Amino acid sequence: MIALYHFSDSFCSFKVRMALAEKGLEWESRHVNLMRFENLKPEYLGVNPNGLVPTLVDGDDTVFDSSIINEYLDERYPQLPLRPPDAGARARMRYWVKHEEDELFVAVRPASLNLLMKQVYDGYTDQELEDFLAHHPRPYLIPTLKKMFRAPFDRKAVDGSRRRIRTAFEKMNESLSRQPWLAGESYSLADIATAPVIDRVFRLGFEDLWSGLAGVTEWLGRLTSRPAYKAALPRDELRMPAPRAR
Repeated sequence: MIALYHFSDSFCSFKVRMALAEKGLEWESRHVNLMRFENLKPEYLGVNPNGLVPTLVDGDDTVFDSSIINEYLDERYPQLPLRPPDAGARARMRYWVKHEEDELFVAVRPASLNLLMKQVYDGYTDQELEDFLAHHPRPYLIPTLKKMFRAPFDRKAVDGSRRRIRTAFEKMNESLSRQPWLAGESYSLADIATAPVIDRVFRLGFEDLWSGLAGVTEWLGRLTSRPAYKAALPRDELRMPAPRAR
């Protein structure tokens, strides 16, 4: 049995859940609540010393990093392939996976932090945060994390996040205006990689950011209608709070 250590409302966990669903694979859920810093508990650090989710355990194989996990799954379970058959399209697939990691994910983080995550952090005392972070595998980061968690709402960061997301969507639209999926004619791990960001944009109420982008809008319809997208969505009771009006 495949075991997946994951957090319901995590981009990277969503990507792997969606790949598992597309493959029709059975898996055992081991939920790690990032908002309670369960990823920094010694028990989980024994599984993944980086303190990050997701982690996939498949027999004797333990695999870290969502993009690597998804390629592992496609190689290990080749039925219903999620990578294009030719080298050029596979290169395009990896380009768009990296675009999600380097652009979309980075772009949406400031808005997520300010509009969603800080609502959770505001409920913790300083001592609770101290206790949560006590086992962080990179202790030199703890002062920076504490400062980030306690910083006031930052409207400029949210506005900057919106601009960067829009720019990333415009870049995607150039390709999606010519082809149905990011890597070309076939649905692939590139589309799966981007799906969690789409869910977060919906959660933030930023749907206007793909206004006028016909290629992205039509692609969204194809992507979000897939049963695997619906299966991978975070459970309502495990989502971060809805954004506050600002």
